[in-house]
Amino acid sequence: MLLWPRLRIVLRLGATALCLLALAGCSAKNRIDTAAVGMAASARSSVERFDNIGSLAASSEARFVDAGDPDGASEQQQIASEAAAGGAEQRDILNAASGIRADLHGVEDIVPWWASLLGRIALTAAIIALLVLLWKSGALFFIQRIFWGLGMLIPKKAKAEASMDIKALADDDEITLSETVAAKRARDPAYAAAFHKAKRNRK
Repeated sequence: MLLWPRLRIVLRLGATALCLLALAGCSAKNRIDTAAVGMAASARSSVERFDNIGSLAASSEARFVDAGDPDGASEQQQIASEAAAGGAEQRDILNAASGIRADLHGVEDIVPWWASLLGRIALTAAIIALLVLLWKSGALFFIQRIFWGLGMLIPKKAKAEASMDIKALADDDEITLSETVAAKRARDPAYAAAFHKAKRNRK
């Protein structure tokens, strides 16, 4: 019962770390591309506005001429000229934005060292939490039994003891049970201590 609250805390920390990593590791290429797209959209809108200003200035110029106002007509010509220059500049910005997006294909993102470290910590915490969950639920032992049944991942100590016992059980082998026990006591101090305790309890 006490395991689940602790495991939940670990999982929350791992999820928080992953979210921070996702925010911190947001692709700089994507941000640049998004900015270039927005810049191009604004430039296209400005081109349309400058074209409309130029058209209105040309229309107004004709009316100023008809009204006999040469100064007003001259001002409208200047407005039309400035609008044409502004439209040309916006078209240059459009070309620059297209060039930026094309050059992005040759750029690679660099993950900051702290973001990489955060990702490793989050991954380690997730692995530890998964192992603890498998261990406490008994699934880890079940998986271990499956591997043992296939003859894989058997500890060397168990292999050595099994080999000694097989030889002791064989009728034509000179190894006796006492030699097998002596070998176990020599290899495993815990087994030797348990053996001495069991022996004292029998007396």
